[in-house]
Amino acid sequence: MKQKVWVLLLAAAMVLGLAACSRNTGSNPTPPPSAPSASPAGGGADSNTPVDPSTIKVALVCTGAVNDGGWNASAYDGLMRIEKELGVEVAYSEKIAIAEVPNVLRTYARQGFQLVFGHGAEFGEPMSTVAPEFPDVQFVAVNASVEGANLSGTVYKFGECGYFCGMAAALVSETGRIGIIPPDDAPNNKADMDTYELGAKSINPDIEVLVAYTGSWDDLPKAKECAESLISQGCDVLLALGDAYSVGVFQACEEKGIKAMGWVSDQSGLSDAVICSGLQSNADVYVATAKSFLDGTFTPGVNVYGMPNGAQGMSEFYGLTDEQAAQVETAMQDYLDGKLEIPTLY
Repeated sequence: MKQKVWVLLLAAAMVLGLAACSRNTGSNPTPPPSAPSASPAGGGADSNTPVDPSTIKVALVCTGAVNDGGWNASAYDGLMRIEKELGVEVAYSEKIAIAEVPNVLRTYARQGFQLVFGHGAEFGEPMSTVAPEFPDVQFVAVNASVEGANLSGTVYKFGECGYFCGMAAALVSETGRIGIIPPDDAPNNKADMDTYELGAKSINPDIEVLVAYTGSWDDLPKAKECAESLISQGCDVLLALGDAYSVGVFQACEEKGIKAMGWVSDQSGLSDAVICSGLQSNADVYVATAKSFLDGTFTPGVNVYGMPNGAQGMSEFYGLTDEQAAQVETAMQDYLDGKLEIPTLY
């Protein structure tokens, strides 16, 4: 199992060698996922006509590392799919301090990038400042509820995945105590934390849910420390609601012989302790946004993605019995059919 972690980290390190690259490939478009539930995304910052992919450059800016195995890695995957599937030139910058974000955004705009993604809610404010300076550039802040003449945000229905992770955790818990490890209690994290507890209590009304904050999206030692603390208090299932630090949670779970859950991507490849993961298809969001920008249907605004349009969901259930997995899957279908209400953030 430890070999899995090291193999993944080695492969991820190789990806770092591609940082800040810019390539142009031939076009072989494939259909993107269904459109978001708000305004559809379109062809230039102020145009409703299709554009030639060979004339377009798309940039991505991340405050984290694109080899984190989660949130930022999914953005990089989306950018690579934009390059391959839509045939446009792409470039990216990673591990950018938030104070430097405005300058990086301006640099891409001045270099002729017409579509610039900022991967995270933290990009909402700097993009709101920079966007008016470059009216011919479309800025998209992923995970931020912002909008303007050439500024858009994409948000998830935060809370959907938390609920079903909570159900799964309660179904396999033997101690009646489960835990969740988020970086902080920001509204998007709080939504999934709250529904994690709701989902768990739908299975076992008496279950206890404990929380430990890392204070960072990528502090692996702190995450492991948080996990060890929750385990010492009797938790036998932990949801790692983070990015690079998830590996620290998984290590603690392996050492203590308890179960873990991943986030954003299927993280079962990181550890045998992972029994399932809540999924957010950032790559699909990126491709759908870029495609609509190219085909002239993009309208700046806040676009909401969730389970109804396939942007969120659950991975396979590796540590549940068939009966337990079927119980969660039935609840997921009830939610999609409108028979189950989940208090999502959007």
